[in-house]
Amino acid sequence: MTGAWDDDALLAELAIALAPSRGPAAALVEAEAQAAFGALTLEQELATLVFDSLVEPELASTSRAASPPRTVTFESDALCVTMEIAEDGVTGQVVPPALLSVLAETINGRRAEVVSDELGCFALDVPSRELIRLHLTTRSASAVTEWIRLDPHAR
Repeated sequence: MTGAWDDDALLAELAIALAPSRGPAAALVEAEAQAAFGALTLEQELATLVFDSLVEPELASTSRAASPPRTVTFESDALCVTMEIAEDGVTGQVVPPALLSVLAETINGRRAEVVSDELGCFALDVPSRELIRLHLTTRSASAVTEWIRLDPHAR
């Protein structure tokens, strides 16, 4: 080394070196911002992510399948929804069982709506790897999930 480093020069070099690793991905920041200021109404409760098989694989299915579906569970005070995210789509069930409307909203504003059966079971045909949130509405309760990426293999 030909010259001595002073503290300011060293801090500037460290800032440049660490800059790419700072903060979450831009799409995630945008999704979180839209979630914070999005279409929640006073009647909708936030359903938070309480289980993700990618985070806790030992608690996931004991299936010996080569690539078992990703399982996620969201809970609010009134509803609980568990979904299996696979390459070919999303299936889910809401507890307590009820006939309900399930509206999937992507980060780009696209929407797809389905009606569950009487047991609260539903299937969604939404593009893989999209950031989505679900609006769940029964006769007595309404909730919206946090944003989640529909990727069966990545968080």
